[in-house]
Amino acid sequence: MNSLPSIDLALLTRDDGPLNDSVRNAINSQVGVRLNVHRVVGRPLAGDASRIATIARTRNEAVRRSHSDFLMFLDDDVVLAKDCISRLHHGLIARSNYGAFAADYLGESSAHRQSRHVAMGATLFRRSAVQRDPFRWEPGKCECLCRCEDVRRRGARIDYLNGAKAWHMSPKHSWGCCELGDSSSAESLRGSYNPDAIKNAKVLVAFNRRDVHRFQNVFLRTLRAAGNHQEVIVVGYGLYPSEIDRIQRLPNVRFIRRPFNGQLPPVRRLVDFRDITSGLPAETPVAYWDAGDVLFQGRLDALWQHTQQYPDKILAVREPRGFPFNNAIRGWTRTIQNPSMRRRVFELFASNPFLNSGFGAGTARTLTQYFGEAIRLRDNALRGTTDWGDQTALNLYCHNDSTRWIEVPEDWNYCVHDRQRGEVRVTPDGRVVDRSGHLIPVVHGNARSLTQFAIVR
Repeated sequence: MNSLPSIDLALLTRDDGPLNDSVRNAINSQVGVRLNVHRVVGRPLAGDASRIATIARTRNEAVRRSHSDFLMFLDDDVVLAKDCISRLHHGLIARSNYGAFAADYLGESSAHRQSRHVAMGATLFRRSAVQRDPFRWEPGKCECLCRCEDVRRRGARIDYLNGAKAWHMSPKHSWGCCELGDSSSAESLRGSYNPDAIKNAKVLVAFNRRDVHRFQNVFLRTLRAAGNHQEVIVVGYGLYPSEIDRIQRLPNVRFIRRPFNGQLPPVRRLVDFRDITSGLPAETPVAYWDAGDVLFQGRLDALWQHTQQYPDKILAVREPRGFPFNNAIRGWTRTIQNPSMRRRVFELFASNPFLNSGFGAGTARTLTQYFGEAIRLRDNALRGTTDWGDQTALNLYCHNDSTRWIEVPEDWNYCVHDRQRGEVRVTPDGRVVDRSGHLIPVVHGNARSLTQFAIVR
């Protein structure tokens, strides 16, 4: 009797021609596992909207053919180390909270944070993690990124496994999303937009006297310079009459005056934003950002369109570092007064993307629901937390029910703080770009990192 674990290997090829010798030999050389190889040919069909649609359909066919408890996807241009599948299998056996592990054949992984995008070209799944949802794609999102989002919304994890090795033979003809370049970038979301949604969208911002200058000279100035002319609704706390007068004179800015009461804007804005969004037409696209540390370098048209594609979901962006590298997760949860809630919140935050609350977007109806529930959470379940804003409320609201939110590209709120050296830089002409030189549409200098990087003074 063979005691080796049985694993289905779905080999995805473009045609039924001869397989590359290196790929075939690597499959035959795998140690520590028994493979049932299924070659699945991904020929385009007339109904496929794109090449990614063909790939997603082919991966679903592979799922239908599999019967083992584990399913390994392998693209026909990826060469595996002889112990690759065995290592991936051992990783899944050892960590029950993971739905899949992958070998990083594209060099995407980071030792300091979970990979938002995991390429499917050398990935081992628990079969249960691919049966629940079909592979899918969206405009600007490859099937790999969509699968990662779906796995994580189900409460499982997916990431690259350190030590599992594989090599990519032909990047130019890749099966997966390396063909698309940065398929998750904000620019790639561009498509056919609803002009009314773009025109009627609203930007919300709230601040006290500390951020008056930065709102006017960084936030608003760069927003308009990037071509975004939507109405900005400002809630100002304790501003001087001269400051109020200056803001009220700004084009297409609506000002709401509130007295200073000692409460910080990230908490106080929940009530004011709820009152604003509840008075807007339900499907109005709305987004909010922190006022004092955000600058804009691109148009928001694709973001407004995204709110219309997902009218019942909050659009959120994760922080660069999650548990255990993000100290806020322990610091803000350990002070929650209720012991059982304290444990639950920590477990949720430690096993899910840690979302940054300096940004949120959605329809007016969806954000009204969030703001109202966030107020209740801070007053009850989260009582005692040392979080000075609404980050714990946002994360608890979203992770309590994964259907409430969708992760969008970090370009919409690119957190500068907590990134490794070289991940973000300023070009000689003053533009902020990522490691690959991609211009970042919305730069968020959380923890005053814009000043530390000398991006603003």
